[in-house]
Amino acid sequence: MDYPINNGDDLKIEDLGIRLNADDAFSIQIKDYVHTLKGEELIVEMKDQLDVRGAVRNALLRKANKDILAGLKKGRLRLDDDSREGFDLNILIWFADKALKGQHQQYLVT
Repeated sequence: MDYPINNGDDLKIEDLGIRLNADDAFSIQIKDYVHTLKGEELIVEMKDQLDVRGAVRNALLRKANKDILAGLKKGRLRLDDDSREGFDLNILIWFADKALKGQHQQYLVT
C-alpha cells in the first residue's frame, strides 16, 4: 500500500494490515483507552474523507482531536449519550485520517 492514500476505489481493510476478529472488528489503543471499530465503517469513513476538500477535512480533524482529548480526560463512560456518540464518531474520523496517512499501525491492539 502506498501512503498517503489518495484513491479509495479499491481500498480493502486487509491492504491496511488490519486483522479483523470474528465480528469483523478490530481494536485500537489511544493512551490507556481501547476502542473497537468495525472494518467496514473504517473503509467507508476513509472514502468519505477522500471526497472532502482538504481545508474542510483539516477543520474536522482539529475538532475531532479536541473532542477526543476532552473525552479521554473525562472518561468515555462519564459522558452523556450524545457526547459518547460524538466521541465514538470522532475516534473513527481521527483513525481514518491516520490510516490514510499510513500512521495507524502503532495504535492497533494485537
